Amino acid sequence: MNVARIKTQAGVIETVDVGAGEPAVLLLHGNSGHKEVFLRQIEALSPHYRVVAPDLLGHGRSDDAVDPGRDYSLGGHARYLAELVASLRVGPVVVVGTSLGGHIALELAALLPEVRGLMLAGAPPFAKHADSMAGAWLPGPAIELSGKAEFSQADAERFLAAHAIDDPDAVLALRSAIRRADGRSRAAVVGALLSADAADQRELVRRSTVPIAVVNGGDDSAVNLTFVEAAPYRRLWRNQPFRIAGAGHMPQVSHAAAFNELLTAFVRDCAAPVAAE
Repeated sequence: MNVARIKTQAGVIETVDVGAGEPAVLLLHGNSGHKEVFLRQIEALSPHYRVVAPDLLGHGRSDDAVDPGRDYSLGGHARYLAELVASLRVGPVVVVGTSLGGHIALELAALLPEVRGLMLAGAPPFAKHADSMAGAWLPGPAIELSGKAEFSQADAERFLAAHAIDDPDAVLALRSAIRRADGRSRAAVVGALLSADAADQRELVRRSTVPIAVVNGGDDSAVNLTFVEAAPYRRLWRNQPFRIAGAGHMPQVSHAAAFNELLTAFVRDCAAPVAAE
């Protein structure tokens, strides 16, 4: 699998870059995760499309951020990812984000005219006020620990368990990723959600001119699915949100076949206008 290391102003990003074909697909993982959570999606998509799957800064084999306070906010992540897309000359792209990656995807789409579609999983678009944020997520370890800088071993295990995956190899790899993650990234991104520079994500989906696919685990214990599905999406793909029965907060790992069926259909739909241009 082809792996590149790309220098940005925020730090060096390691990314998978495989396959060919438009639109490209950019895969963004969640808080304290790594690009390997998308192995099954890379396998499914790369025979037909170019697939780019980076480790976010502070995660996996990417550098820690040069300026954590700036680069670990949602907008900070989006800015260096826009640099990555430009450096790789990605062209038209569908952005897929799970959990934190979905929130970053919304901000990235506002920066990149090349974006042709967004798929969001486990990423409730929240308005920029505390009541909205309180309604977006459900109480539990995934949310309680999401902004904690220092994890004990017990914290790491609770955070891992909240993702509801049972494949032994995936569990082992995610455990390692959680332990590697720069804890400042968790504290900074959560701490900046209501900052002056933060975007109102409810407004981002209201204004977005690209199709947005909303795909969640039906048993996600971290996200208020009713809140997610009630967001004012301007262009909701197929006019409905999707729930994958039995899946939790990481459906692309626990229920890869069902997730990939929706993902490939969405990318195919997004490819249609590209082919016509």
